[in-house]
Amino acid sequence: MNVKYILLMVLIGMLSQHSHGQYSDFKYKKKNHSSEAGFAHTTRQARYLSGGAGLHLLNYFGDLTPNENRIGNTLKVTRPGISIYGNYNFSPHIVFGAQLLYGRITGDDYNADPYKSSSRKYVRNLNFRNDLIGLNLTGSYYLFKDPFEFYKRKDFNLYVTAGVSIFYSNPKGKVLGQAEDGSSSGKSFRWVALRPLGTEGQNNPESGRKKYSAIQLGIPFGGGVRIRLGYRTDLYLEATLHYLLSDYIDDVGSSYVDLGVFGDDELARKLSDRSKETVAAVKEEQRDLAKINDATTPYSYVSVYDGKTYQVYKGFGEEGGIRGGSRNDLFTLTSFKFSYIFTK
Repeated sequence: MNVKYILLMVLIGMLSQHSHGQYSDFKYKKKNHSSEAGFAHTTRQARYLSGGAGLHLLNYFGDLTPNENRIGNTLKVTRPGISIYGNYNFSPHIVFGAQLLYGRITGDDYNADPYKSSSRKYVRNLNFRNDLIGLNLTGSYYLFKDPFEFYKRKDFNLYVTAGVSIFYSNPKGKVLGQAEDGSSSGKSFRWVALRPLGTEGQNNPESGRKKYSAIQLGIPFGGGVRIRLGYRTDLYLEATLHYLLSDYIDDVGSSYVDLGVFGDDELARKLSDRSKETVAAVKEEQRDLAKINDATTPYSYVSVYDGKTYQVYKGFGEEGGIRGGSRNDLFTLTSFKFSYIFTK
């Protein structure tokens, strides 16, 4: 009898412990997954880091972009870029990212059609390229909610992104037969940094024009798709537009200045007004002077700075002539990015 009683008490105790354990688990799950605090705790546990490298196609839009045949001209100025980046998945919808980018943009007035509205650009004959080094800080919102655990993320997700960028800008112009002192160096071509020359008179205090900074800011925004490749790997296809808080990424942003403002700097004077050049430097091709003469006429003036007489085309190379527009520049970035998830 005593043995049966002892066995019965042991059985009751085991059932009681089991029931208490189940009740405790229920309270834990309710507390840690249903409450606001529990949701935040679970979200923190689910946050993870990822990163990788990207290949990019850059397209510039600004003062040196022809207006006609946009698709064809866009292809002419497409240039490559590369990047490394890191992402922090903050929640099932929100991701913060940082990207270090190197890429080239370029523009050339020689691409303009002189028989259409771009005849002025054809006469102007400016060109540039700019190797940008930039840091982009962005936030992205994913349209479809991912599970908390990274390995349960969706195979396909769409997102929108926006942020801020800071980059180093150093526009250069291609020139024929010019040494640093402006003397002839044969028929060789080379790229010359434009900002130090002050091609719109920025180096002369009397012109009243300030030199633009080599450090520029931009606002990137766009969207993309994330495609899951494997347990920890993803592919991102992304398109963003970078609106720049500057009109000088191409060294063109205002009007021509009296050529006498450059003093003894023949190279700066040459790169300020290139309308009289007979060769398109980037293509290294002869320009059609008949087309130029159809669009404008020769003109001469006496400089108020050095008293010399300068022979130019009307509206080019003279004080107040339109050299660039008033709108800020921008470029687009088409990206192919490979990502690896580092969280254990």
